[in-house]
Amino acid sequence: MKKLLLPWLLSCLFLILSGCTDGKLAEVAEKPNPAHPSSFVTRQELYGFLSMPETAEAISGRIVSGVLPHHLTAGKMIAGVIAKIAVQKPRVLIIVGPNHENAGAKVITGYYDWQTPEGIVQAEPEIVRALLASNMVSCDETVLAGEHSIGSIVPFIRHYLPETRIVPLILHHGVSIEQVDALLEVLKPYLEKDVVLLASVDFSHYLSRRQAYDRDEVTLQAMREWDYNKLFHLDSGYLDSPASLALGFRVAQKNGSSDFQVVEHSNSGDILKNDLIETTSYFTLLFVEQEK
Repeated sequence: MKKLLLPWLLSCLFLILSGCTDGKLAEVAEKPNPAHPSSFVTRQELYGFLSMPETAEAISGRIVSGVLPHHLTAGKMIAGVIAKIAVQKPRVLIIVGPNHENAGAKVITGYYDWQTPEGIVQAEPEIVRALLASNMVSCDETVLAGEHSIGSIVPFIRHYLPETRIVPLILHHGVSIEQVDALLEVLKPYLEKDVVLLASVDFSHYLSRRQAYDRDEVTLQAMREWDYNKLFHLDSGYLDSPASLALGFRVAQKNGSSDFQVVEHSNSGDILKNDLIETTSYFTLLFVEQEK
């Protein structure tokens, strides 16, 4: 009996510590929840970004989805988007971004909360559970913990929206538009008026300032035309996660949006005033619900 009991206990312990289980064990897995550590933004860096003056216009209407960077050189731009969304006090933010290392499963989420310099950002277990039940999404707290497309955003959420919960989603580079639509079907029941989806996406990489703006014009035109086929054929020289971007666009379409507002567009060369570095470029976009 003892020989049979020991493996069972070890299995349960593993499941609880990983935070990734099905059915009733998933509920158990939420309890230990040590929270992912605060390793992306220091308190000093965060307050430096928050102290920068706001330059973009106010948004009129309910924001249903948006696009923002995760490269912290653009911390002011991240803050600007979250500050605008904070006006409508969403209950949940679904944050979808690239899995930069393509580690683990193709689509990953997790139950654990996130530690930030100002406190904890809680995960929304009901939506996480629904994603896992779809069998399209896996739970991997270890991979999530190291992914800056989520970790760089949560400190700003904790500052502006301390009561808002999040659903983290990270996608491999090869996720298709069909898989994006399948994910959207799972999320559809939860995309209520108090839920906003944010695509955490950086755009052109490793170029001069001038080259970056030329590449970004190509990407912006594809976005303006809602040309998913073109977006999914652009490589990392243009953007780091077409699938994450597409999910933000698809959510907007489901809400009747046919356009978006470019809140800001810049790159690291402009922000740092340096023509010698290889740049990363950034767009912040917001989609507002169409009036019926």
